[in-house]
Amino acid sequence: MFLKKMQKRNPELIDTAFYLHRKNILEPNTYILDLDQIQANTAMMAEAAAENNLSLYFMSKQLGRNPLAAQAVVEAGIEKAVAVDPWEARTLAQAGIKLGNVGHLVQVPTSMLAEMIKYEPEIMTVYSLQKAKQISELALEQNRVQPIMLRIYSEDSFNYEGQIGGFDLKDIDQVIPKLMELKGVEIKGLTAFPCLLFNYQTKKIETTPNLELVIKTGKILNKKFGLKIEQLNTPSVTCQKTIPMLADAGATHGEPGHALTGTTPYHGYYDQGEKPAMIYISEISHLKDEKAYTFGGGFYSRSHLKKALVAADDYQNNSRVYSASQPDSEMIDYYASLENIDRKLKIGDTVLYAFRTQIFVTRARVAVISGIQNGKFKLHGIYNSQGQLLEEKGGSRL
Repeated sequence: MFLKKMQKRNPELIDTAFYLHRKNILEPNTYILDLDQIQANTAMMAEAAAENNLSLYFMSKQLGRNPLAAQAVVEAGIEKAVAVDPWEARTLAQAGIKLGNVGHLVQVPTSMLAEMIKYEPEIMTVYSLQKAKQISELALEQNRVQPIMLRIYSEDSFNYEGQIGGFDLKDIDQVIPKLMELKGVEIKGLTAFPCLLFNYQTKKIETTPNLELVIKTGKILNKKFGLKIEQLNTPSVTCQKTIPMLADAGATHGEPGHALTGTTPYHGYYDQGEKPAMIYISEISHLKDEKAYTFGGGFYSRSHLKKALVAADDYQNNSRVYSASQPDSEMIDYYASLENIDRKLKIGDTVLYAFRTQIFVTRARVAVISGIQNGKFKLHGIYNSQGQLLEEKGGSRL
């Protein structure tokens, strides 16, 4: 999905990936994170957010919850993270990353609530009165009043299957007074997901009914209950392009994830803003008929994978793009395939992919590298897809 954009906007990352695989420094089924470009992308969004009076929490799941990448984001201007689930929150907090939003999209299990509260997140998203009661009780035990954000929906909401839940707008009059009675929590925010979507037909970013719902509900809670809602959090496709859109709509917070690596759907079609900063390394495993099969483990069902770049030792002068496909979502991604191959391909050739991914749901390894843009790279470490260090030292080229 992003291969052409990678070739145009970050060829240095391609060069580095080929070099590291040909020198046997990196294995197949490894993502490279371009640490400097991630920082540049982050700084771009932080500046846009400041100009539009919008706050940002960054999402790290796409990056495999990587602590080095997270720290780079913090240093570039987005100081707190949104954790998609409590396991991500734990990984980030134990790495010294401050937590902004915990509990969205995945609620914190009862058995993990006390731990999450100890991390002192700026806000916790809740889907139900019962969960709010649990948080209140445990927060009081820690002499803390925990700010909470209500996830809301209505009959007009856009929801993904498997992500449904929250407070129904029609029940607000009954549930808000009960929430306000809880001594250990304060209602400080509202959210829904997704609030923006990229339309692949029109090639434009469009709002969903969820954006208007968040803004409207904030006004209702202020007028009816006198609540000052400090966070109107409107995630999805948050990037330099959409930050002014969110601010103009009345939102206060966004949550960039794919924009950190320049891999939102928008970035697959336009050269504005963030540049691609992530690439996936594979290798030809075997040839059969008119296909070459490449090692998998890091593919993602919604990747929109279309092309792959293949080369052997003379990669700078003799690389070639092939049509590519991956197994259907019901199959394990042991291999992907290259279509309509020629006889020049051979087992062991390097294969590079640039597609939409979620590293945290893969079996991939993650190599974190700085200095790619000036040709003096440093491999800081190799991690698994959950942000755990596997190898501290790698190779370098000066």
